[in-house]
Amino acid sequence: MFKVIDNYLTKSYHKEIQERLTGNSFPWYYNSNSSFVVDNPTDTPIFNEYGFSHPFWENDEKNGFMLLDSDYYSKNFATFIKPFLLQVMDTIDCDMILRCRADMVTWSPEEFIHPAHVDYSFPNTATIFYVNDTDGDTIIYGQDRLEIKERVSPKANRLVIFDGDILHTGCSPIKHKTRILLNSNFQV
Repeated sequence: MFKVIDNYLTKSYHKEIQERLTGNSFPWYYNSNSSFVVDNPTDTPIFNEYGFSHPFWENDEKNGFMLLDSDYYSKNFATFIKPFLLQVMDTIDCDMILRCRADMVTWSPEEFIHPAHVDYSFPNTATIFYVNDTDGDTIIYGQDRLEIKERVSPKANRLVIFDGDILHTGCSPIKHKTRILLNSNFQV
């Protein structure tokens, strides 16, 4: 499955998400390995492979949605994006959210393609919702890492839907300060 939907949310809802995620009080957490790739065959440090994230929702089989952060601001924001997640569920026709987090990578002086990864090794639907207008494409690979199946440029209020168990990655921006998105996965 692969689909791109522009102007996914209403202008006012998207604007509110954008203002909250780009505001100076939003808590971002540093990740030294933003793609969460464990295998580094050369063991050489990859200096651009870092970013920031903020987890919002994780599925708990017993209790359904589970807030991952206990601070007041994060709880309110997780509640605020729940309608977005429910809308995505209706769009892709599924009934369970696996997780949702905000991701941000920052400017790089030259194109940096982050290591390819899969979100979960079992069948799932992944979505990327671009919060800001920026560069730093999302790359979805074919059966091997050499074949690029799809390449999507970030555009504010654009939703990308694809199979989360296939190799994919993102690029750091070279023309903008940040690339900010909501990354979610859903059980199919």
